Amino acid sequence: MSGLPPAVSQAIEWYARRASGSFDEAAQRQWQSWLDADASHQQAWQSLQQQLNRTLTPLAQQPGTARALRASGHSRRRLLRGALGLGGLAVAAHLLSWRGGPLHERWGSDLRTGTAERRTFHLDDGSTLLLNAESAVDLNFNASQRRVQLLRGAVLAEVSKEAAPARPFVLACPWGEAWLDGGSCLLSRQGNQAQVWAMSGELEWRTPQQRQHLSTGQGLAFDGQRWQPITPQHTHQRSWISGLLEVHNQSLGEVIEHLKPYHHGLLQVSDGAAGLRISGVFTLDDSHSALAALKDVLPLRIDSYLGLWTRIDRA
Repeated sequence: MSGLPPAVSQAIEWYARRASGSFDEAAQRQWQSWLDADASHQQAWQSLQQQLNRTLTPLAQQPGTARALRASGHSRRRLLRGALGLGGLAVAAHLLSWRGGPLHERWGSDLRTGTAERRTFHLDDGSTLLLNAESAVDLNFNASQRRVQLLRGAVLAEVSKEAAPARPFVLACPWGEAWLDGGSCLLSRQGNQAQVWAMSGELEWRTPQQRQHLSTGQGLAFDGQRWQPITPQHTHQRSWISGLLEVHNQSLGEVIEHLKPYHHGLLQVSDGAAGLRISGVFTLDDSHSALAALKDVLPLRIDSYLGLWTRIDRA
């Protein structure tokens, strides 16, 4: 179903397969694995079901359509796919336009990057944004403000100072906002954690509870509950700008989370291996070399299946 986001197309296919009359236990496990693999899959599935309650109910009330829906085999799957395709278009439009939703972050955001892609975007005001791999932002520039909302990943903003100070530059995430007139600022988020750094110049970090000034080299980290200062020595969250992953006594689980945006296919680490601690500098642009380097210094077994799934276990 060309033109639809992959999650929506996959949800439509799974729905048709489940309704085909030949969906066994193995297929059920495969569907559940797909559903659990990504939040966008769950959102697409739920929204598709809601849409189809409105699409298929009137169809089922028609005698000819009702007979086809009761029939088994290819005819019912073909009818379902036709109705699902129409419903899926509406679902896709809704999900892509829902700012903050998982599909919007991946395919509907104003600026975004894919796997293993760092990219610089030039804005109309002369500022630039460097997005880390698998990152996304939304833009809202108007007469009173230049606002960049980080949806996922990390972004480095090099802010052009305007002649008239009427439009501050705001770099925002769900837990705070960096306000600056010029200079550069880095903002990253992962799950319910975030970091902000004043890379050059000064900025004001604003939350509903407080305002705090940051000068060059100062940073704050959000641990899911509150913001705390970061010592200048802890620069690993900024090393992606140079294509590196710098870690200081971090768990392997954390390291793998940083590698995932640069790795094609599923990258999984077992609970037994995730707690191992490591320090070092690794290249982001070649995730396989980074994994090999990790194996050189840690007791690991790394298995790759058809280049699609890589699993890391403790040896």
